[in-house]
Amino acid sequence: MSATNTQEVTHDVGDRISWTLRPVISTRLENYEARRKEMRRVCASCHSEQIVERFFTSMDQGITLYNEKFGKPSKAAMDKLLAMKKITPTPYDEEIEWVFYELWHHEGRRARHGLSKMAPDFVHWQGFYEVAKHFYTKFLPLVRERSPQVAKELIAQESHRWVEKGMTKEEIAKMLEFYDKEMQGKRGGG
Repeated sequence: MSATNTQEVTHDVGDRISWTLRPVISTRLENYEARRKEMRRVCASCHSEQIVERFFTSMDQGITLYNEKFGKPSKAAMDKLLAMKKITPTPYDEEIEWVFYELWHHEGRRARHGLSKMAPDFVHWQGFYEVAKHFYTKFLPLVRERSPQVAKELIAQESHRWVEKGMTKEEIAKMLEFYDKEMQGKRGGG
C-alpha cells in the first residue's frame, strides 16, 4: 500500500507521518510538510482528493482538539502542582499521577491513534469519551484537592467553562440541533 507510481514500497511506517502521537502533547515532526505531501500521494493513489483532504483535516483538527482542550491544560496543571510541591517528584507514587498517565497515554493516545487510522470507535468511545469522562470526574477533582487555584485556572479556559457556569438554554439547543443534524445524516435523512 505504500508504493505509488512515483514512490517505492517502504516498511518504515514512520517515514510519511507528520505528527508524533506518543507524548502528552502531540507535535509535528521535522519536515512534516514533505512527509505529509508524500503520504497524500499514497492516499490519492486509491482515494479521491476530497476524501484525502477530509481525512487529514479531521485528523489535524482532532489532534489539535486533544492538545488544546486536554493535553496542554492537564500537563500545565501537573507542572504547577509539582512546582508548588503539591505532588512529590517521585513518579507514580500518587493517584493523580496515575490518572494523568491514563488520561494522556492510554485514552488520549488511543483517540489520537484512532484519528490517524480512521477508527471512529477508538476516536470517540474508547478515546475522547474516556478522556473527557476521566478529565472531569477524576483528574479535575484530584487537582482541586491539591490546589483549588490550579483547578480554577484549568476550568477558566473557554472549553471548560461549562463546568462552573453550566450551559445556557441557547447553547443546549444549538448542541442538540447539531446532533440531530448529524444523526439524520448518518441515517441517510435530511
